[in-house]
Amino acid sequence: MKKNIDPLISILIVIAVFTVAVFLIFQGETSLNNQLSASISKYGNKMVETTETSECLRETYNDFLTNWNQECKAEGLEDKCSLSKEIANPLKADYQTEQNLCY
Repeated sequence: MKKNIDPLISILIVIAVFTVAVFLIFQGETSLNNQLSASISKYGNKMVETTETSECLRETYNDFLTNWNQECKAEGLEDKCSLSKEIANPLKADYQTEQNLCY
């Protein structure tokens, strides 16, 4: 009877070790997949934010330039002219405010 128990115990130990090893492998892969998904989500959102911020800044600059050139025309000057401080400073302040809103 003892000869039948020893191989049976050995087989059960091998099966138990194999089962634990497979479980740990799958658990590790699941954890790694979760970490990768979180990283992709995090950095993917950063790319979208960066693209949106760049677009906002570009539009803000274009609006500033349009406003500047309108003031130049109102003064009878060409685009991208030199404006007086009284006209330029409020335009620059508005531009700075709009830039800050992009962030």
